[in-house]
Amino acid sequence: MKNAVIIVAAGSGKRFGSKIPKQFLKINGKPMFLWSVETFSSIKSFKQIVVVVPGNMVKTISLKCKLRFECVAGGKRRVDSVKNGLAMIKEGIDFVAIHDAARPLVFKKDIMSVLCEAEKTKAAIAVEKVKDTIKLISNKEKILKTLDRSYLRNAQTPQIFDAKILKKAYSKTKLTNITDDSELVENLGIKVSVVEASAMNFKITTKKDFLLAEKLLKL
Repeated sequence: MKNAVIIVAAGSGKRFGSKIPKQFLKINGKPMFLWSVETFSSIKSFKQIVVVVPGNMVKTISLKCKLRFECVAGGKRRVDSVKNGLAMIKEGIDFVAIHDAARPLVFKKDIMSVLCEAEKTKAAIAVEKVKDTIKLISNKEKILKTLDRSYLRNAQTPQIFDAKILKKAYSKTKLTNITDDSELVENLGIKVSVVEASAMNFKITTKKDFLLAEKLLKL
């Protein structure tokens, strides 16, 4: 089985409030995105690693990290960036994983669990149980319903799909501004499996998240 991963690192990170996009800030001496690159590199079945970065950083990143991965420019939206990464995937790849560079604490065992499920069902994603009570509200900020959290999950990455299915999902001429690749596959009428992953696989969005990741990655 030959697999590939697209690590999405093209965001501007405006919410984080840093001049340098957060995915390129160093955590314990290593750029954030490289933590994920190294974790996927440790899995033999991943034969190709594509990192999607801002267009003005392609040459710089490629020169600094020779031979470790391929680098491609991202687009205006996340969906465009993934599509650009998907165009780099070589023939003969069976499954493609998509992972957020802002999730540097992804565990090898979680990647393998999602991959094993994807091999069975053609499509699987990492998820985490929702801990809080979730309210569905109206546009007038009134509670419409309290949702049963036993059926709710936070979507994580990696999200892993049969390469042919993922390419078909992204072949549409009009792609909505989605933040979750699974949604495109779901829109094909394909059932996507879920795998409970570690809560440590959180997405770094704020500076508090960054400081927490820094502490955890020292352990």
